[in-house]
Amino acid sequence: MSQFNGLERRIASILQQYPGVKQRIKNIYQRVNYYMYADRDFVYEVADDTELSDVPSQYDAESFTAERFFGYFDVHPWTSSMDKMLLHEITSDEVKIIIFQNQESVYLTSSSAWNLQQGTRAQWHPTGESVLLNDLKSGNLIAKEINSSGELISTHARPIQAVHPDGKEYLSLNYDRLDRNRPDYGYGLDRGSLPSPESDGLWKVDLESGNEEFLISLESLIERADTSVDPDNHYVNHVLYNPSGERFVFLHRWRGEEGRVSRLYVSDRDGNCWVVMDESVVSHYCWLSDSELFVWGRTREFGNGYHIIDIDSGYIKYVDTLSEWGDGHPSLSPNRRYIITDTYPDRKRQRHLLLYDREEDDVVKIGSFFEPLKYTGITRCDLHPRWSPDGTAISFDSTHTGRRESYILDVGELVNQS
Repeated sequence: MSQFNGLERRIASILQQYPGVKQRIKNIYQRVNYYMYADRDFVYEVADDTELSDVPSQYDAESFTAERFFGYFDVHPWTSSMDKMLLHEITSDEVKIIIFQNQESVYLTSSSAWNLQQGTRAQWHPTGESVLLNDLKSGNLIAKEINSSGELISTHARPIQAVHPDGKEYLSLNYDRLDRNRPDYGYGLDRGSLPSPESDGLWKVDLESGNEEFLISLESLIERADTSVDPDNHYVNHVLYNPSGERFVFLHRWRGEEGRVSRLYVSDRDGNCWVVMDESVVSHYCWLSDSELFVWGRTREFGNGYHIIDIDSGYIKYVDTLSEWGDGHPSLSPNRRYIITDTYPDRKRQRHLLLYDREEDDVVKIGSFFEPLKYTGITRCDLHPRWSPDGTAISFDSTHTGRRESYILDVGELVNQS
């Protein structure tokens, strides 16, 4: 395995206090490793009993040279029947929203509110075949819903961060704060000063009436953090409902002398929230049930790695089987037995797909994909693996061919053997 060793990880942890220096050193170190270790002939490999195809090929649709991707790992690009698939296609400063279906690709709409990590937050409505996404209108960020023919159904004054499982509401945050603090997840808008923390934070928006409710103020989170860091350096991100939609999880982060600090919160639908992980390092997560989270982060007892957290009892279990692979983006299979996750580039500039069997406590590498050096930093292409609704395929984005494209890995035979 060509993952980074313990010393390298400890150095990275120390450099967390100096994010600017860390990023410069990281870029140099990646280049050194690339020239020392990268296999120039390697493109990709996948496990036996799996089959890889790009999205246009999967739907027998014509392919073009434009770069395409879906986005983040917390939603998937398929309709519930899997007869249609949603992608972003990059066109200069905008992205086109494209639907792939039987033997064709159909243009749906365009948006100026997007980034390479999460796209426009485009997703199928949970109870139908309309599409929800963010856009820019008259200089303001909005959410909009359109039908599968591209006709506008509704618009809302706040952009989407997470959609409730019943499709009746969504949660929103301030993307301008992300522009300031995590431009990877912002929309590149420079609109001057940020609002005060007492009037900023998380909102709940009713998709039917358009009514909005201010749920959690950033000021209340800052007060709990007991820090003197400039309020402009605080933000919330990565909001995710649990399966029933009765609770949601989110990160409160800030940038201070100690580097980037993260606190993981869980909240009920009324905005009553509490901390479930508070050791400065929290990264990516998914729900295992209404009361359990699968989280990559740091605890005093176990250090860095994946943890299972019971949010009611506070009990934490460490997933030792995945400890050597580092941070990734986990998603739970529909039957709840498997977790698919990925890795960041190793010494050879290879990203890996990992299938973790919860029943057997076993992990299998099911794919490796080369990432060219030009896809680094804000232009990186995380695999962001996502399960299909029937649990037989994985959607992910990759640059192993030299351009950004979205792929489907058929794992039906692999998971059905277990």
